[in-house]
Amino acid sequence: MSQYISGKCLCGACQFDYTGELRFTFQCYCRDCQHVTGAGHAPQLIVDRSRLMTKGPTKTYRQRADSGSMLEFIFCRDCGSPLLKATTRMPDSIAIYAGALDDPSLYQRGEDVFESGRQSWDHG
Repeated sequence: MSQYISGKCLCGACQFDYTGELRFTFQCYCRDCQHVTGAGHAPQLIVDRSRLMTKGPTKTYRQRADSGSMLEFIFCRDCGSPLLKATTRMPDSIAIYAGALDDPSLYQRGEDVFESGRQSWDHG
């Protein structure tokens, strides 16, 4: 079922729109996501990369994951809000951080991943 999703950063300079199917959702407990979000985990929605439309001044930070794949973390260049994450493991997909959604209720809890990185204080 096709769905419309929109979102933005804290200052509103960056926005995104997506129309299409949601592939899946998950909560990531890896240290990279903890550093990016400043939280114990990062809830994300995986969507078709070719259908995601973005506008605004973004900055991309690239880093190799423990798994060996390359990660791209996409932030608002102005306020630093994390918006998106991509991985070479899924080149046709992109993750949207649930906190950036205009309507966060669209996020439905999915699988917990990289739970070995879960902090004792994060009950996710």
